[in-house]
Amino acid sequence: MARHSPCIGICKLDEATGFCLGCGRTGPEIGDWIAMSESQRDALWEKLPERLAALSVRVRLLPMIRDELVDWVAEGIEAGSGTWVVGAPGAIAEFPSRSEQTIRVDIDGGVLTARRSDASLRLFLTEKVRAFAFNDGGPIVLGLPRGRAGLASAAGLRSLGPDTAAIDEAQRNEQLFDMGIGRQYTRFCVRTGDEVLVSMLSDNDGRHWSQAMPLIQSKLVDVGPHRVVESAAARIEVFTKIPLPGELSPAGARTHFLPEFLKSGEEIAAGLSPPDYAAPVAIFYPNKT
Repeated sequence: MARHSPCIGICKLDEATGFCLGCGRTGPEIGDWIAMSESQRDALWEKLPERLAALSVRVRLLPMIRDELVDWVAEGIEAGSGTWVVGAPGAIAEFPSRSEQTIRVDIDGGVLTARRSDASLRLFLTEKVRAFAFNDGGPIVLGLPRGRAGLASAAGLRSLGPDTAAIDEAQRNEQLFDMGIGRQYTRFCVRTGDEVLVSMLSDNDGRHWSQAMPLIQSKLVDVGPHRVVESAAARIEVFTKIPLPGELSPAGARTHFLPEFLKSGEEIAAGLSPPDYAAPVAIFYPNKT
């Protein structure tokens, strides 16, 4: 698989250094990229981090292609090196990897599935997925071209029917409901087989989450349905109980549904926004040392 270009769509040369303010290449290097051999491209990629650091470039495209991404994700989970997050500010799911937690990782081509006792993670790492870094040792954002990243997310509570995309077959007949946070690239859902909760959620179909939540919150806490947060390339399913108002979230995998943060309408925190051509689909937060 050929290594992708370092271009991130910001094509302007720095007058002092001659390096591009987006990718760190010189004008001749940009022009010669197509004609370069793979070894020449790899050698150029190795020079870019130092150049981009000197230019104080905010976001840096990483050179990992699909198979390298798969290996990097799998090795990180098995080493317990951090936490994967899917969602938008105020409505997220967290899948942590810790050395003391047993996690099973399965790989089928570009599809990686990880399972722990309280959550499951699935990543679709196609050749179009790119990894973006913002500083050494900081978060890594996975992105897709915007045209490939959109979801049919709702602006109100909506029944999606049986969760046929559930990671484990046992949950594929349970009912999935989009909570309707109105984001373009992620959605926050609940999944349940409890007939009373299914009826209550169905009765509130179309209502904005801020109107529906007071009517269903008590039952949600009582039943503790699975929370399913997904993007076009990632899905996290969390099975832990939903904490009572004011109660701390349990340790391990968890979700957050926080009305005060949802009001912002953001797809991702401003400091982690990928270049304009890409939409965020998942974030990796390394463990703090």
